[in-house]
Amino acid sequence: MNGYRPTVATISLEAVRHNVHAIQEKVGNSMVMAVVKANAYGHGMLEVARASLEAGAQWLGIATVDEALALREAGLSAPILILGPTFPDTAEICVANDISVAVGTFDLARALGRAALKLRRKARVHIKVDTGMGRFGFWWKDLIPVLPELKKLRGIHLEGAFTHFAVSDIADPSYTRWQNSNFKRFLEATARAKVRFDIIHAANSGAILQHPDAYYDMVRAGVMLYGMLPDPETRPSVLIEPVMTLTTKLVEIRHHPKGRFISYGRTWQTPRKSRIGTLPIGYGDGFSRKFSNRGEVVIRGSRAPIVGRVCMDQTLVDVTHIPEAEVGDDVLLWGKMGENILKVEEVAQWMETATYEVTCALGPRVPRIYV
Repeated sequence: MNGYRPTVATISLEAVRHNVHAIQEKVGNSMVMAVVKANAYGHGMLEVARASLEAGAQWLGIATVDEALALREAGLSAPILILGPTFPDTAEICVANDISVAVGTFDLARALGRAALKLRRKARVHIKVDTGMGRFGFWWKDLIPVLPELKKLRGIHLEGAFTHFAVSDIADPSYTRWQNSNFKRFLEATARAKVRFDIIHAANSGAILQHPDAYYDMVRAGVMLYGMLPDPETRPSVLIEPVMTLTTKLVEIRHHPKGRFISYGRTWQTPRKSRIGTLPIGYGDGFSRKFSNRGEVVIRGSRAPIVGRVCMDQTLVDVTHIPEAEVGDDVLLWGKMGENILKVEEVAQWMETATYEVTCALGPRVPRIYV
């Protein structure tokens, strides 16, 4: 127990290190970027970043300027890339803190160049090439004719060029191959224009696992860094270990007669004389309301169904079939507890979402314990 809350997320930094090593072995000579955006997918940005770098990751990937500054303020000097779009008015602080920036517009590129000249430094730029994601960056065909203009911008160091795959995690490889083909055609055009980038990168977790032809100079390990697959279809070609285990305790057990309604909305009714346990966790902690009447937890080695609607601070489970269950028992919500395993991939199916959202949603009210 941490403080007064029996609900805790235990984060295995050894698993993080194992996963970095496994990814590096898979990708060979390509560098590994540890993507620690969104508080390291809910796991704790600073702790995971440090463990990843200790294990040999060379870069850190984040989404916002604030995340990058938090890493710098914590004393981390490793290369950091802001993977998402940023406003031009943040250019100076990025250059001043030696933060690499993904660039998808000329406005941002020019702002970074001006900031670099003012500070008498170079702005480290990674050109974002849209090859079929359609979200952020220069469309690859449109970028080719303006490469000379990009090269001429003063104050800019073209440190990298990268793309992002939309469906590299599914079984059908055709769209990812098309995207990678577009990216290769863009790189061929840069060579003809004599525009040089230090680092070429494309592979996210799905591509690391399934598309070795997209490794290039660096890969970006996101969800797999945390021991999770990006999609149920993804081939688990790397042996990764789950990093987070979420546990709580049975705080109360009540006896109800047959026909008693349970929780808000009267969505579940006891089918028999029942023992209903109360867990001190709810959607206020990021434990999804979608678990209502469909999710499960593990108590004393047995699955116990979640019954009734998940509340803001409490969740109810049916322990009628676990007569030995008692107040104070440990409860596994996901991860590994002793010999018991409840995979995040299964939990994600109850939420009708991806594994990413399960851990990202876990709120700050849940203490993280690092082991």
